[in-house]
Amino acid sequence: MTGAVPDFTLPQAERLVLAGQLRSTNLVATQMTPELMADLDLCTAEERFIPTRVGDTRIVIVTPKAPAAGPRPVFVNIHGGGFVRGYQERDTVFCAHLASRLDAVVIDLDYRLAPEHPFPTALFEGYDITAWAFANAAALGGDPARIAIGGHSAGGNLTAAICLMAQETGDFRVLGQLMSYPFLDGVTPPEDKLEPQSIFPAARLHAFNVCYAGVEANLRNPLLSPVLASDAAIKGLPPALIITAGLDPLRFEARAYAVRLVEAGNDVVVKEYADADHGFLIACHSRFREARALIIDWLRAIYAQ
Repeated sequence: MTGAVPDFTLPQAERLVLAGQLRSTNLVATQMTPELMADLDLCTAEERFIPTRVGDTRIVIVTPKAPAAGPRPVFVNIHGGGFVRGYQERDTVFCAHLASRLDAVVIDLDYRLAPEHPFPTALFEGYDITAWAFANAAALGGDPARIAIGGHSAGGNLTAAICLMAQETGDFRVLGQLMSYPFLDGVTPPEDKLEPQSIFPAARLHAFNVCYAGVEANLRNPLLSPVLASDAAIKGLPPALIITAGLDPLRFEARAYAVRLVEAGNDVVVKEYADADHGFLIACHSRFREARALIIDWLRAIYAQ
């Protein structure tokens, strides 16, 4: 998307048109192969609708077909798309990869989209589904003591925010949080994030912000911009794996959040793939196989604690 920069004065009807443009255009094409799709054959994928505070939320529960030796670890996955673009089959493929390699139950969240459902709707869904995972892990063949969470781009934002919320409420504590090329800063103007090689037009990033935040003041909410979280809020968070791409304009806010987590005494692993761009992990570009291997190793270690 290019053209005029959208602002928060847009009426809802025009925001819906904007969302349609965002959903109909794709800056990162998925490179899916029969080899990658084959992971789906190793798992079952069950669609469920789970009650949350905003209504019934769709999830896909991905479970290995192989017999379990015991309760399996659980991973909650949250897709990207600027909070506006929807769930895709590639998300299920990624979850099948995790499930089959880790012998894990993976709960794939299909949250409501903005601008029809602006902040904090998707966050509430993600939080409530994670709480549901703790309460229902055993019934799914999972281990409630071994639950981690992760997301990509907008899903990385929701991951960070869910962990911040849980830290405050004490409702649950995940073993670890994975964030790949996360959006974590809604305050810095998109123009200040972009570089000559950036694939994102500034207008597109503005459009995501307008659609998701709803009102401009929400951009300063730490649950939308986790880089603004207080020192007290980020102390004692679960261990984090933060994956960045060296060509991605969002890498700077991911690094900034990583520094804050480290300074607060949290366990943090940061890995940047210098020649990769935004979306590479799920869209299967560049060094996605290396990144996926890192995630598997990190989660395996988290679950073994």
